[in-house]
Amino acid sequence: MTIKVLMDGLIILKHHGRRQSVKWHSSLREIAMPSVYSLDSVPVKERFARYRDLVETYYVPVSVECHRPERFNAWINGTNLGAVTAGTSLLGEQDVDRRTEHIARSEDDRVKLIVPLSGSIFVDQDSRNTLIRPGEFYVTDPTRPYQESIVGDLTFLYFLFPRNLLTSKLSRIENVTATGFDRKRPYARLAVDYAKSLSNVLDAFEPTSASQAGAIAADLFTMALWERLDEVQTHSTVHRSAQFRRAKAFIDQHLKDPNLNLEQVAVAMQLSTRYLHGLLSEGGLKYRRYVLEQRLARCAKDLTVAGNLDSSITEIAYRWGFFDSAHFSRSFKAFYGMSPRDYRASNQSR
Repeated sequence: MTIKVLMDGLIILKHHGRRQSVKWHSSLREIAMPSVYSLDSVPVKERFARYRDLVETYYVPVSVECHRPERFNAWINGTNLGAVTAGTSLLGEQDVDRRTEHIARSEDDRVKLIVPLSGSIFVDQDSRNTLIRPGEFYVTDPTRPYQESIVGDLTFLYFLFPRNLLTSKLSRIENVTATGFDRKRPYARLAVDYAKSLSNVLDAFEPTSASQAGAIAADLFTMALWERLDEVQTHSTVHRSAQFRRAKAFIDQHLKDPNLNLEQVAVAMQLSTRYLHGLLSEGGLKYRRYVLEQRLARCAKDLTVAGNLDSSITEIAYRWGFFDSAHFSRSFKAFYGMSPRDYRASNQSR
């Protein structure tokens, strides 16, 4: 089946050579899942809205947001290989959130596997957050919440595997979700190479050979997942504790930067902002309050150091990332119970 969205809101369906026009509407559940979908004929400013209307019907219900909808584009070119759906796609920058309420109203439990060809994507599921680059692949399980964040345009291969094809051979698929699989391991390398070759001939299969091709893909990727199972950290406590310490150290080292923000820390650590916020909260650290308290503590120390007597209070405040002396004075007094000037005088008199 081919689906094309036109400017006037009509959808052109083409299936086995027959053409049919139907009116666009926000819920497309009566229409079979498209194997080809393009926004090329839709005005650029309307593309993301059209895409958002259709996206949950194509796979599973999710929330989708785009910070730059005026630059958004998307296309999908895929087919059914027996029980497996496979294809290639381009998606513009976006944040995807699969939440509990989406899962409650979803019937599709197929496991999604993504192989980026260009661009990169953050994926977060089962207490793991990973940046996936071209040549790697990852899986998500739609029966539990997950988040994805596409950075720039992403072209990729995708597979939707019936759950039983994987779980019948893997005891706990949640141990390998949101995990980056690279080409260093034999089965992962073989599976990715097969997927890339397969994508070049997706339209050439007869039904019987298509089913066989899909079954081979399922077997190869299952073996790649199995190959990694004994290496995956099944309990994330140690890993997340190390990430927390790294994030805290990065913040401490950059307190003098007045432009320091959570997004900057996330980029430096190759984590999504959402994941980093949860990581810090889990460790009892509220980002803005922590940065303020640490900057105030360092200012308080410098106010009492003999070597800083020639530095004005404003200079010390600016040294530690404050850019508004009035805000600094109010914050300092609220935290220490006296003004910076009084604090400096009281400590010098001791």
